Amino acid sequence: MERDVEAVVLRNGGKVLGKVRHPLSTQDFSSFLLQAQASKAKIVGLANAGGDVTNSIKQGAEFGIVKGGQNFAGLLVFITDVHALGLEKAQGLIFTETFYWDMNEQTRAFAKRFAERNRGIHPTMIHAGAYAGTLHYLKAVEALKSDDGTRAIAKMKEMATDDPLFGKGVIRADGRKIHPAYLFEVKKPSESKYPWDYYKVRVTIPANEAFRPIDQGDCPLVKK
Repeated sequence: MERDVEAVVLRNGGKVLGKVRHPLSTQDFSSFLLQAQASKAKIVGLANAGGDVTNSIKQGAEFGIVKGGQNFAGLLVFITDVHALGLEKAQGLIFTETFYWDMNEQTRAFAKRFAERNRGIHPTMIHAGAYAGTLHYLKAVEALKSDDGTRAIAKMKEMATDDPLFGKGVIRADGRKIHPAYLFEVKKPSESKYPWDYYKVRVTIPANEAFRPIDQGDCPLVKK
């Protein structure tokens, strides 16, 4: 992630002012966060996940990093992380995801059904992706009248995807599902109007720009 993000930043005319790595499951991020704060970088990228990313953001709020004019950019953040942090600490965080439960009536209906079966917790893009992928597989099996794995995969790539969570899309020869992505920013507490109302869309990234080009992946499934 560090390599890919740095390449994108430089390609778009940005500068990387510094990098620092921490051990997994670090409890005290103060030295790392203070280095990031001292760099005066506009964006502090967090290439960690799970408890490490939530602890980074939580302790960053204590140091006033976002209130001081910098923004955290999470490379792997889910809505459940934001929920665990709370908006007071997570506000201003920016990141990309391919799904948000509150995008339209169809995503809201899915989230309502999901939350009713999951102690009120709303779906992440992983849950949505599993649902959409399974739905497309079942459509392929129905079209084939067979559940043969090799034929089902070929059919899934042949058929356009269309589901209530991601809309229309395609599966490329390398197996990657192509659809739009979104740059989100976590709302301030004053901007949130109801439970799990956490994100605002800053940019919609078109499907043809949201994923690495197929010719850059070196996937053996792609014929040269």
